[in-house]
Amino acid sequence: MGHKPRARYRINHISWWAQELPSDEEYAVARRSLDAVGWQVDYIITHCAPTSIALMGSRHNEADRLTDFLQEVQERAKYHYWLFGHYHDNRAIDEKHILLWEQIVRVI
Repeated sequence: MGHKPRARYRINHISWWAQELPSDEEYAVARRSLDAVGWQVDYIITHCAPTSIALMGSRHNEADRLTDFLQEVQERAKYHYWLFGHYHDNRAIDEKHILLWEQIVRVI
């Protein structure tokens, strides 16, 4: 077969589009926005998780530019909770990182 395991899930222009990933300018805007608040926020809400979390969950997950950016955010930011989905499970990864799929959580 020779395909990466993830290839069956991420087929360009069928089940995934490269345009889904942020552009260089969008990463720059995110960093400037975080700079403006000293990288301190109450909550981070994203679809994907940082690379360190993404890789612990499934043998099908791979790091990419977005999860690596989120890893940078995890390492630099101060926050109370990070909520994310994507991985189709409901569980607390640790005291700060919550994987949500079928749950609804009030944050304010």
